[in-house]
Amino acid sequence: MIYFRAMATIRNQRRILVVIPTSTLTQRQLLEGLLEYAHESASSSWQFHLDLRDLNRQHLKDLKSWNCRGIIAYILNDRERQDFIATGLPAVFIEPTLSKPIPHMPRNIVTFINEHAAEGRTAADYFIKRLYRSFAYIGTAKPTFWSGERMKGFSERLKEYGFAPAIYPSPPPREQNDFALESRRLVKWLRKLPRQTALFCVHDRRAQQVIATATAAGLRIPEDIAVLGVDNDELLCEMTVPAISSIPVDDHERGRAVGEAMDALLERRPTRRVRITRHNTVITRTSTDAQAISDPFVARAVAYARAHISEHPALQELANVAGCSTTILNRRAHRALGHTITDEITRIQINVAIEQLANTDHTVYEIALKCGFCSAAHLCMRIKALTGLSPSHYRRNQSSAGG
Repeated sequence: MIYFRAMATIRNQRRILVVIPTSTLTQRQLLEGLLEYAHESASSSWQFHLDLRDLNRQHLKDLKSWNCRGIIAYILNDRERQDFIATGLPAVFIEPTLSKPIPHMPRNIVTFINEHAAEGRTAADYFIKRLYRSFAYIGTAKPTFWSGERMKGFSERLKEYGFAPAIYPSPPPREQNDFALESRRLVKWLRKLPRQTALFCVHDRRAQQVIATATAAGLRIPEDIAVLGVDNDELLCEMTVPAISSIPVDDHERGRAVGEAMDALLERRPTRRVRITRHNTVITRTSTDAQAISDPFVARAVAYARAHISEHPALQELANVAGCSTTILNRRAHRALGHTITDEITRIQINVAIEQLANTDHTVYEIALKCGFCSAAHLCMRIKALTGLSPSHYRRNQSSAGG
């Protein structure tokens, strides 16, 4: 009796070949979601052969003798896709290099596509809402499909608003394999960008490179360049100074959906044969918004300074609001923001003044009073130092760029 129960268990097992690399956060999330779904599935037991494309990769060449029931694969090229289709087995394909479905696919195939251009559109909308008027894009060092798609989505959305981003040129082959070489080119390019440029990076790793290179060159993040990445790799985003704002690409839920799709194929239930994922949210951190401050003492002081900007609050007043001494507040501000609390007040004043110039018809004198400057001349000096233009010239430039 035990023997027959054991044989029934083996027959009911869902033996699935899973081919998913795990070199990136999103790939690992995908695998975690799939394994979680399989663990929770009550319909039958799952047995996976995991091919993670790592150094210890072990192929499963004879699928028939292993009694393989289905395939879940992260597809890297056309040949691989065709080889899996040729097995005749039900399959779920995760397609990172497709922007639209392949026509005439077999009915036992479900395809998951990520619309990478949507992340570019999300980045453009995010920056536009924050009143940026200068934009740039940096892709992968080695050209990739998703980098081109994110750039396309970013550029096309900005075009709808009347803007065009500066595009960082693809580095030559030697620099693609050596960041020490590429960083020289990168810093020259970053220095040529107008101050207060909104820079969209293809992923968080590229954003981290940009922030490290820019700050080493004396550029301020986000005051001179606001940096946005993709993936929301929390370890990388939070450990970078300043912390990286990012578009989350949480593939954990997609991994669960992959498991559900395989279940449906094996049980011959109706299921959508093409699933398209679009990511349209942003996690804001300090690299695009200096208000996104994790330190509670500094956050209280900055919030108070912004609320009382016209009064230009003194350092001691801010320390009292924060609940610490001026020395401690400045120390914590330097750690959280990369500069003192006094520098942060000045940054807030200038940014609000620039926003007022671009979006109101208030006089320079009125804006100076609203932003806590002692005189219109003082504001003029600050604006010219930052933009190279007088307030009136800056306002005219913004009006023509927006129109």
